[in-house]
Amino acid sequence: MNNLEGLSSRWRSLPDQVKVQFEEKYGRIATLMQVKVQIPALKAMLSVWNPKYGVFSFNDIDTVPTMEEYQALLGIPYSLQNRIYLHLEHRQTWKRLAHMLGFPPEEVKSRETVKGNTYGWYWTYLEKRLDHRLQEKRWDQASVALALGIYGLILFPGPLGIITSSAVEVFWTVERQGINPIPAILAETLLTLTYCRQQGKGSIKCCSQLLYLWTISHMCPEETKGLTWYLDQPPIEKMIRLVISPKNEKQWRERILSFNSHDYCWRKLWTSSQPVLIGTGGIQSVSLIGIAGIQITLRYQ
Repeated sequence: MNNLEGLSSRWRSLPDQVKVQFEEKYGRIATLMQVKVQIPALKAMLSVWNPKYGVFSFNDIDTVPTMEEYQALLGIPYSLQNRIYLHLEHRQTWKRLAHMLGFPPEEVKSRETVKGNTYGWYWTYLEKRLDHRLQEKRWDQASVALALGIYGLILFPGPLGIITSSAVEVFWTVERQGINPIPAILAETLLTLTYCRQQGKGSIKCCSQLLYLWTISHMCPEETKGLTWYLDQPPIEKMIRLVISPKNEKQWRERILSFNSHDYCWRKLWTSSQPVLIGTGGIQSVSLIGIAGIQITLRYQ
C-alpha cells in the first residue's frame, strides 16, 4: 500500500469550503485516506475467494461486494449511472494529464516513466506541482491534482508511488465525461483477488481501503451493531472511528469461518433499499470491466 501521509497533509491544508466543493464534485474519496487497513483481514478474505464464481465462499455462504455497497460508501456523483469506463488504448495520455493539471505538455511527456509493463508518473513529481498550486491558492487545479492522487494511489493503485496511465485515463473520463467509476473499482478488486488465488502469489493491487471497509461491515457485527445509521450521514465517517482489535490472519480466518447463512450480515443498514444488480439481459450474471480492459463475470445461483 502506498504511503499516504503526503497526500493527507495536503488535503488538510485545503480551506473547509474547498473541501466541501471537492466532496460535492468527487464524493467522499478523500475519507479513504483515514482508513487504517488490517492487512491480515484481507489475506484471510483472499483465502476464501472462489475464482471460478467470483465470490467469497465459506461454509454455506457465497458473498461478494456489490456496486451498490461501494457507491453507498463513496457517494461518488456521476451524471449518467449507466455510463461506465471502457478501456481504449491511448498513446498520448500525457497530453490529457497536462491539460487537466495545467502542466507544460512537453515536461509531462519527458517525466513519464516505465516500470515493468506499467507507464505512469511518480507522485513525487506531481506532488511538487500540487504544492505550487496550493501556495498560489489556485484551489480548482489543486483539487483536481488531489483527486487524481487519490485515484492513482488509492482507488486504482499501481507500482508503489506511481500514478499509472490507466488511472489517469479513468480519472480523465470521470472529470470530463461524468462516467460512473464504481464498476471499474469493483472489477479491479475482483480481478486482483482472482489473479492472486490462481497464481498462489502476488500483491492485492486494488482499493484495499474499500475492501477492508466492506469486510468489517459484514464480518464484525458485534463491533458495528452499536452504530446508528441515517440516510444523511456518510457511513465511512462512522466506520473509521470503529475500534477493531488487531488480529492475525488465523484469527481473522476463524472469524470468517464462524458464520453461516443464518447469522451472516447480508445487508448493512447503511445501504439503500434499492435493488441490487444481479443479472443482465435475463441472465443471472454481471460482467465488470477493469481499467486495462480485462473482464470478470459474476455468476449468481
